[in-house]
Amino acid sequence: MIRMLTIIALLLYLSLSCFAAFEEETVLLYLFDEETADEATDLSEFENHGEITDAEWTEDGKNGGALVFNGASSLIEVLHHDSLLPGGDELTIEAWFKPASFPGGHPVIARKGSVAESGWGFDTPGGKIRGFVYTAPGAAAVAQGATPMEVDTWHHLAMVYDGEEIRIYLDGELDGEVARKGDINENEASVWIGKKANENIWLDGMLDELRILNVAISEEQIQADMKDGIAFAVEVTGKLTTTWGRIKTQVHR
Repeated sequence: MIRMLTIIALLLYLSLSCFAAFEEETVLLYLFDEETADEATDLSEFENHGEITDAEWTEDGKNGGALVFNGASSLIEVLHHDSLLPGGDELTIEAWFKPASFPGGHPVIARKGSVAESGWGFDTPGGKIRGFVYTAPGAAAVAQGATPMEVDTWHHLAMVYDGEEIRIYLDGELDGEVARKGDINENEASVWIGKKANENIWLDGMLDELRILNVAISEEQIQADMKDGIAFAVEVTGKLTTTWGRIKTQVHR
């Protein structure tokens, strides 16, 4: 019996471990599955919780709940932590986004600091995605997307920097790239989500499963996250008992 239980536990571990990929490399993860008044709960080990302003929670997210940004005053501010200066020359940002409209300027998915102090950012000018990395103040390389997003449609967005180039992905497909070498410019600015720092430029739509990693993940992993969702192993007790975080199943809306 013990041998059989051991085999079952091993098979369970192997079948689920892929969902927990890059847990240690994740520096921020907002699933928005539970309603909170004014705090975005970070499920990474770094607890980079964010302060929510004027964004409403909805149960009708892509996978579970989501946060609704109103295009006028909604934002999340995440105060600086050293973990948010990701691994020198590697970075990944991914999220689900359902635009309600495309305001002017560069509405932000996530950005570290203002233009003057920027390190990295991922935004949506004109309804297309754009990713950029600064290796020094004023020294930006920008990957501009080519494909317009559709209003009232869920899109999976991803940006990757691997120390050689910036790549951006729309719905799992490469949508833009640009060469860039060097470490990301370090600053002690907040991470702004849904608003461009120091400017009245706002995101309009729903955001779900926002994750920032300190490594560059592959196109295959981006597609797996888009297809299967994100979950972490949250506790391991004894030799046979493993408690897993909620595995989010894809919901088509």
